[in-house]
Amino acid sequence: MRFIQIITALICACLLCISVSAEELPEQNDLPETDLKAAPVLLIDNVHIYENMQQSYAQGYEPLIDGDNAVIVLPLCCEHDEKPESVRISVKLQPDSPFIVRNYEQTVPLAVHSDTDGNAHEIYLAQFRLAMQAERMNGCYPVMLQVADFAAYTVYVNITDGIDPNAIVTEPQPETVYEPEHKEEPVILMPKILVQSVDGGSVQAGESAELHITLKNTSRTEALQNLTLTASAAAPFSLQSADTLYFEQIAANAEFEAVFVCQAASDTPAGSYTLPLQFDFAYGKGMTGAGSGNVRLTVTPPVRMEFPAVVFPAEAIVSDRLELHIQAINLGAAAAQNVRAELTCDGLLPEGTAFLGSISGGTSAESVLNVQVTAKRGAELYGETTGQIVFTYEDASGIEHTELQDFTVMLKSPFSERPAQPKQAAPKYWVWIMAGIGGGILVLTAYLIVRHRKRVQP
Repeated sequence: MRFIQIITALICACLLCISVSAEELPEQNDLPETDLKAAPVLLIDNVHIYENMQQSYAQGYEPLIDGDNAVIVLPLCCEHDEKPESVRISVKLQPDSPFIVRNYEQTVPLAVHSDTDGNAHEIYLAQFRLAMQAERMNGCYPVMLQVADFAAYTVYVNITDGIDPNAIVTEPQPETVYEPEHKEEPVILMPKILVQSVDGGSVQAGESAELHITLKNTSRTEALQNLTLTASAAAPFSLQSADTLYFEQIAANAEFEAVFVCQAASDTPAGSYTLPLQFDFAYGKGMTGAGSGNVRLTVTPPVRMEFPAVVFPAEAIVSDRLELHIQAINLGAAAAQNVRAELTCDGLLPEGTAFLGSISGGTSAESVLNVQVTAKRGAELYGETTGQIVFTYEDASGIEHTELQDFTVMLKSPFSERPAQPKQAAPKYWVWIMAGIGGGILVLTAYLIVRHRKRVQP
């Protein structure tokens, strides 16, 4: 142990004896120079008042409340020579704050802004619109504005248009508000739509009919908006038009018309059928309504008429009288009513209308139409003329049907039928007769004169 203490003392003595020269130590002037310039500092401009500010920060600035938004204005100035071109500012919200959490971060550039007195200042002017919840509580809430690489600033938002946290809410209050609303509901009655009339409600099997449906808004006070009218056609019917019609508005107590084209299948039995209608509409203040109705359709069996071609002579002499035989055959099962035929032609004058009357299914009828042959109108009295026979009949629903037959007749002069040769020989024949008669008269006269003279002589 003593030996160790002796060795330690010798080592310390040696170290104290070592000399260090001044040249070996670095001088203070030889150390590298460092940049000791101060960093830029941002300060709140608490003197001036800018847009959306009612007072300066020195006067106790409070953010504005604009509806459901809180408007926060943060004016920052920098007195350093090397000012940053822009700063990035983010919003830090408390968990129990009434603000809606969103990304409100902004990059605010350095720019010249004028205060309310018209003086220009080079500042960083940040404005935030923080959305607030609809059911917010009144109170003063802190909002932290964090400037990246710089300090954070806290602004307090005072909310006074929300719910008073100290108000005592009792259970009967909702009931007193609810009861009057419940009493007012029966006052506004839902409008009703009624079918007034139907035009074209009869259709033949295998054919289509255009239905003109007249409807009425029976409410005297409520107009209808966005009305849709849907026809639900089922077998044996099908719609040839759109099944849904739209009406933007129907006035109160007003009538309106809906048109559908409906076709019945060819094998549809005769009888009465129903076409359902569905209504959907809005009325009042956002209320909706619906209704339904029916349209009665009558299906009748088809009428199948056939009219044989009427026989005309190839030529007709003016002043002659023609008898045309009109025939109609009912090939269907239903009766045809008021079957008739009318002739129209230049140069032919019919003596009325050929009326065949009612023709039952599977039967036929005939009639005679007398026609007087006259000359054509205009400069050309004779020659070829063209006309038509119009056959008309009615079905069980009273709907008229027509069919046409065209014909052509050659009209000739009444003198064109005499032979040409006798007309040329007639003058010579009569000349000889007259000459013979004259000669006989002369001979007889001469004989009488001679005889008279003989009697007179002694």
